Amino acid sequence: MLKKADVIVTGSPYGSFLAPYTRAKKCTVFHGTYMMLSRDALLKNSHFDLLCVIGPRMQGMIERFAPEVALNAVATGFLPFCEYPERSESYRNVFMSRLNLDPGNRTIVYTPSRRGIGSWERVAEQLVRTAPLHFNLILRPHPSQSLTSRSRDRASFKRIQTLILQRKNAILDLTSLSLPTVMAVADLVVSDANSPAEESLFYDLPQYFIETPEYSRGYVAKLGQLENMHPEDLERLLGLYDCGVSEFVENHCDFSNSLDKAIDESAGYAEQRQAYFSWVFGVRDRDANRRVAEAIQTHLLV
Repeated sequence: MLKKADVIVTGSPYGSFLAPYTRAKKCTVFHGTYMMLSRDALLKNSHFDLLCVIGPRMQGMIERFAPEVALNAVATGFLPFCEYPERSESYRNVFMSRLNLDPGNRTIVYTPSRRGIGSWERVAEQLVRTAPLHFNLILRPHPSQSLTSRSRDRASFKRIQTLILQRKNAILDLTSLSLPTVMAVADLVVSDANSPAEESLFYDLPQYFIETPEYSRGYVAKLGQLENMHPEDLERLLGLYDCGVSEFVENHCDFSNSLDKAIDESAGYAEQRQAYFSWVFGVRDRDANRRVAEAIQTHLLV
């Protein structure tokens, strides 16, 4: 099928994999938010005939390196937003009932980063142990753990499940729920200031950021410098941490008071959340699928 294709659309560079299919034109539709786009990242996508751009952040980085990296880019918006449900009481009631969670409770969604830098091992068990019982908890380990678990991960999941049985109104989701359906019922997102946190701003959700020795503002700053990000872009990227409450966790952590506080204080971060969302994604709509289809038709199927 690939050998006969007129157009191949993908979500990752796959440079060497796509190279043999010379007949087809190539298009990439970014399924992640590409937090650290740089000149090197753009070069890895330079073999595409068309790039469907997420929003102003990506467009600005492309324009910044345009003299060196020539790319055919069209602003389409973030395709996954097409799958984000409308937040409503009826949707919440149905979804919570399916998960055996109390729809009357506020819901915390915990989305750590990948194995090695994510906060899962430092935070997950303590979150189940110490989060007040008036919260629902949905814990979503990164796919690097949930889909390709190792013995250490499986042992962690087993301990979490035991704690959940004692606590109630909590679930460990490894593969069954999509991020959009979970975000549509969330009242607070607990994360490592990662892509899911950015995407959750579609709903303008309150944020609670975990910083650890493995992943923090300082780590992101150093990583951005290694990636040769422009200082202005890196400074704006670090602004994600200003969209909500942050806590540095090294050993013990206690969430008995901080979760309610993060929700109660969330209005104070609303302006920054909106500014950050506008920089990354531009508009809040679900029409990227139409714009992607039009871009492919216009640029690659003529």
